[in-house]
Amino acid sequence: MGKSVHLGYEVGSGKDVSIPLRHMVVTGQSQEAGKTTTLEALIARASLPALAFVTKRGERSFADGRRIPPYFRERADWEFVVSVLEATLRERLKFERAWIMRASKGARTLAEVQRNVREAMKSAKGLSADVYLTLDAYLEIVVPRVASVDFASSIDLVQGLNVVDLSDRDRFPPELQSLVMRSVLEWVYEHADGTITIIPEAWEFLPQGRGSPVKLAAVELIRKGAGLQNYVWLDSQDIGGVDKELLRSCPVWLLGVQREANEIKRVLENIPAGIAKPKPADVATLRKGEFFACYGRHVIKTYVQPAWMLPGEACGIAMGNLQLDQVISQPPIPAPIPIEEPMSKTTDERLDILIGLLTPKDASVQLQPTSVSSTPEASVSSDEEALYQRFKVRLLKEAQRDPKVMQVFLSRPELSVEVERQVIRVDGRTLRGRIARLIADEFFSQARTSAQVLDELLKRGADRPSNIELGNEMKVLCDMGFFTRENKWYSLVTDMKVNVVQK
Repeated sequence: MGKSVHLGYEVGSGKDVSIPLRHMVVTGQSQEAGKTTTLEALIARASLPALAFVTKRGERSFADGRRIPPYFRERADWEFVVSVLEATLRERLKFERAWIMRASKGARTLAEVQRNVREAMKSAKGLSADVYLTLDAYLEIVVPRVASVDFASSIDLVQGLNVVDLSDRDRFPPELQSLVMRSVLEWVYEHADGTITIIPEAWEFLPQGRGSPVKLAAVELIRKGAGLQNYVWLDSQDIGGVDKELLRSCPVWLLGVQREANEIKRVLENIPAGIAKPKPADVATLRKGEFFACYGRHVIKTYVQPAWMLPGEACGIAMGNLQLDQVISQPPIPAPIPIEEPMSKTTDERLDILIGLLTPKDASVQLQPTSVSSTPEASVSSDEEALYQRFKVRLLKEAQRDPKVMQVFLSRPELSVEVERQVIRVDGRTLRGRIARLIADEFFSQARTSAQVLDELLKRGADRPSNIELGNEMKVLCDMGFFTRENKWYSLVTDMKVNVVQK
C-alpha cells in the first residue's frame, strides 16, 4: 500500500509493526487508550507536516506542537449557511432551506446573509416571520464572533506537528470552531501536498445524520486528497455517531480500549469479514498504549512506541519483559512558549554556551537498564541528542520564570566552582556503611533500583531495612552527590567511588 510508518511492536512477540500511511481512524476511551500519544508518535515518524486542532478547554493534547494562528475564509452560499445552522442547532434542517436560499442570494459573507434576513423580517408574516426570526437568532451567535477574531490570511506549515488552538470557548464557541476547521481543510485541499490533518472529536464535528461545516470539507479532502498524499486522521472516543461515509473511506483503523458493550460491537463490526477478529474481552482489556492495528488483511495487537521512548524499551514492554515505570526515557518537557517561529539562532547559540559551561567533560548518562537490549536504531548519539534538546527546552522554561537566567547567555562569564567533597567512612554496622561497601565493590557500575539494592543487602546478611529507611538513605546519598536519580534508577556519579574510605 505504498509508504508505511512505524507504529510499535506486536504484543507478545515483539515484532516490528508498521502501518500504511493512509486515511485513518483512531478510536478508544479518552484518557485510557492513549490516542494522543499514538498520533504524536506517528506524526514524528511520518516526516510530513501535520495539522491538529485543540478544541476543549484545559486540553493538554499536542502540548509540544507548534502553534499557528487560526485561519478563516468566509463563504455565504446556501449549502454553507445550512451546514452552519445545522451545526448550531445540532439537528437536520428541513423546510427552512427555501428561506436560507433567499437570504443567501447575492451575499458574500455571513454578515450579509444576516442583513438580508433582517431586511426580509420587516415584511414577512406568519411562518416566514417565524423562520426568519429563528435564522437571525442563530446567525447572531456566529456573526459577532467571526468579526471579533483577527484571523490569519493564510497558513504556514512546517514539517512536524502544527496546532490550531481553538480551546477558548469564549472566543471560539463550537459553531466558530467548525467554521475555522472547515476553512483549514479547504486550504489544505487547495494548497498543500503531503499533509496530515487530524480531526478531533469526530462524533461532534463529523456527525452522522446531519450537516456540519467540517463534514463538507472533510468529504472533499478525504475523497480527492490521497493522490497528493493529503491524509485525514479521525480521532474519536466512539464511532457510533460519526458519519459512516467518512469512516468507510479510511483503510487504516487503530482500535483502542472500549468498555461499553455496544461500542465494542461496533468496533469489531468494522473489521472486514474473513479476517480473524479479536474477542470482545480482548478489546475491553487493552492496556493504555495498546491498539489493534487493522489494515488490509491484518489485525495486529500492538504496543505503540511513543515518540520519546527508546525502541528497546517499547519492545520490552510489548514482550512483557519491562513495565512502564521501569522505563528510563521520559516525555520531553513541552515548549513553554506557544509561538509560531522557531527558536532564534542567537538564543540557540547562547543555550549551547550555557550547556557547555555546565556539562562536565567526562559526564555520562545511564540511558537504559541493561535488562532491555536496544535495537540498532537506538544509537547513543540519538539518545544524547534527545537529552540535549530536552535540556535546552527546560532552560528556556526556567529563563521565562526568572529573567536573570538569561544574563548568563549575554556575558558568558567564567564559572569558578568550589566543590566540597563528601566522604563516606565505611562502617558495616550502619545502613549507610553497607551501601558504601556496595559502592566500593562496584555494585553500582550500572544503574540500580532501590529494590535491587535491598536484594543485594539481604544477600550480604544485612538486617532488612524498611522501604522508608532505605529510600531516605538513598536520598541522603543523592543530596551528598554520590548518586543521581532518574525515576527509580540510581546511578553513581563519576569518580565518587574514591570518596568511600574504609575505617
